[in-house]
Amino acid sequence: MTVSVYKCSMTSATKKLRLGSLVAALIGAACLPASANVNPLQINDLITLAVQTHPLVGSAVADQQATKEGVTAAKLGYLPTPTISSQYNGDDGTVTRFAVSQPIWSGGKLKADANRAINDDKAATAKIMERQNEVAKNTIDIWQSYIYALSLQELYVNNLKQLAEFEAMMQRRVSQGVSAKIELDLVTNRILQDQNSLQGAIEQQKIAEARLQQIIGVPVGSPNGATIAQLAQYAKDQSQNYGQLAFSQVSENHPTVIRQRFEIDSARYAVKSQKAQQMPTVYVQYQTDYNHRNNRFEDKVALGLNYSPGAGFSNVALSRASEARVQSLVQSQEASRRTVMENIQTQYQQFISARDQELSLTAAVAGAQIVLNSYRRQFIAGRKSWLEVLNAVREQSQYEQQLRQVQAQMVANFYKLQVDFALMPWQQQGIEFVQQPVVEFSPFGYLKNELSHFVPNTPIDNLSNQAGDDASDGVAYPASVLPTDEPMIRQLPLAEGEWVFADESDEASAALSPVPSNEPSQPYAAGEQRTITQTIKAVAQNQQCQNAEICPKPVSTDDTPSQ
Repeated sequence: MTVSVYKCSMTSATKKLRLGSLVAALIGAACLPASANVNPLQINDLITLAVQTHPLVGSAVADQQATKEGVTAAKLGYLPTPTISSQYNGDDGTVTRFAVSQPIWSGGKLKADANRAINDDKAATAKIMERQNEVAKNTIDIWQSYIYALSLQELYVNNLKQLAEFEAMMQRRVSQGVSAKIELDLVTNRILQDQNSLQGAIEQQKIAEARLQQIIGVPVGSPNGATIAQLAQYAKDQSQNYGQLAFSQVSENHPTVIRQRFEIDSARYAVKSQKAQQMPTVYVQYQTDYNHRNNRFEDKVALGLNYSPGAGFSNVALSRASEARVQSLVQSQEASRRTVMENIQTQYQQFISARDQELSLTAAVAGAQIVLNSYRRQFIAGRKSWLEVLNAVREQSQYEQQLRQVQAQMVANFYKLQVDFALMPWQQQGIEFVQQPVVEFSPFGYLKNELSHFVPNTPIDNLSNQAGDDASDGVAYPASVLPTDEPMIRQLPLAEGEWVFADESDEASAALSPVPSNEPSQPYAAGEQRTITQTIKAVAQNQQCQNAEICPKPVSTDDTPSQ
């Protein structure tokens, strides 16, 4: 029984709800029956359940909810701060004081705190995607062990059928006195060996089923679908463009790199916040005192200045520490980017190696079958011994076992590359998140955006984003830190025919958007460049299976026009 996944649409009334909609999609907007048994051969269903129900993802989602509340708290810092207190003394009796303090200028601290909270929230969202990729790859590793165990069972069952035929033939030869009884004992021993191997494969399948059930959170049903050879052929058909993706700048869109980029931006705003604390804060305060003894109110309005540089002007040292932390995060991001790129390229090389080994092992299996058939005929003619025939059977079985192992590795590497390239169906929301440009928070821009939902054509457009609290100290940062006012996918000047990152908003990219998978795709013009995002979307649409056991033959996404 295959689980049906339904997408629950979520509509945001304002732009500020887009990130919340993305998180809702990441944690699983699918309505899944809790008691359903998923087909263990449908890897997309397995991974979708795993990334929606695994506690690692749930922990990341809870962290994101906390950072989301932190954004709200940081923005509320612009509002007045009310306080109420009550005290008693012998002269005046009980006096209750109520005060409201409104900051007017803080040297850019409020704005820096708000932007830091926003980047922390986006880093937490990228952490969800990172956790999902981790859980997906763990699921693929377990699934590889499962399909290999199923394939071994098929191999050993076929071997036992062949050995049973040999045993029946040898029993007739022994009863007729043509062959010695030791030859019958020899084939019987080989049957026992294969039965033991079959039992080991069954146990391996049960262990993999138990691990799959733990990682996806629902019972695993009976396997029904493609064989390992068909899965391997599908992987080869769908991986035509993977070489170009593996050796491009695809690591820039990896959740680990994206998360660390937001952490760098958050640390940069922490530096601005620390430097703003070196400046005084200007505020206005309204205060009223109520004397309970004579029932009198006393109102006061004051303009105040608060300056707290810390003990021994420690805020200066804290600012330098924050700047050093930014440098550390920049280096960590570059190290992570290189590690991600190395892992992707290694994964691709393993996939290519397994694909090449499959070709040679397929030829070896065919050759071993020819040798076995020849030895059987020569044994009847008296030119080969019975031991040589059984050794030929074992040699063919070993070649087939190696072939199935290589096929399982190739299929697993293929799906891991899909996860790294963000080609899985549940990763499409993540691609949209990566494409969103990072816009710096401004209190006046935020106010204009809020008022535009209620009052159209508001004259607040004339307000300057640099007035009041927006003023902050300029800080120089290294070139490796990406500016926050640009899209996360950067423009790279590459040679013709290479892959480029581009913003999806330009008209040329929109003209190259992929067509739905149920329609034939149009070839690209010669010499025309395509973005990695468009290629990922085009390949992902071609790879989605609609209620089919075996995915159809992929639509070509090659840059060269079809002949």
